Amino acid sequence: MMKIKLGLCSIITVLLVSCGDKKQEVQTENTVVKDTISSEKTTNEVADSKEEKLKNFLTTDFLKDDLKFLKEDDRKFQYEDIDLNGDGVPETFVRFSSSYFCGSGGCTFLLLDNNQKVITKFTVMDAPIYIDETVKNGWKVLVIKDYGKVKELVFDGKKYPSNPSMIQKAAYESPSSEAVILFDKPFAESKISIF
Repeated sequence: MMKIKLGLCSIITVLLVSCGDKKQEVQTENTVVKDTISSEKTTNEVADSKEEKLKNFLTTDFLKDDLKFLKEDDRKFQYEDIDLNGDGVPETFVRFSSSYFCGSGGCTFLLLDNNQKVITKFTVMDAPIYIDETVKNGWKVLVIKDYGKVKELVFDGKKYPSNPSMIQKAAYESPSSEAVILFDKPFAESKISIF
């Protein structure tokens, strides 16, 4: 009888240990799945957070006095991040494209720091914007086309020139093939945010 009890105890112990191992495996698999979902969610949350910050900036600060005049189609924008001054913190370009923000010479663009402070408000500028590797005054040179002429926008220590049409033509005919291109697709084909 004692042998039977010991045998049953051994079997129960093996089963309990076995169940414990399976429970640990399931917990480990759940943790891996949760971590994967969590990292994907974190990446999306960062993008959503950036977009929400920009929407908030546009509606409560930059365009607060204009909101009553804006139609639904005017409340669209795009943005792209790029580090222009090499500090490891990207600046943000905001592009508008409706008739409220655009005229025959181009559209309004904003360059913001990481805290949504305006570095430069560009008027009458068209996309794309070429970010040259050349650095002047600690910031990368921006290259744009204005009525077919290549123009260099150089940071002056505080901001870039706001009206590219007032800048003289560059000494070269086209942007560098090494330049990073922002807003290279027509507005309708690119990701659009609405504020």
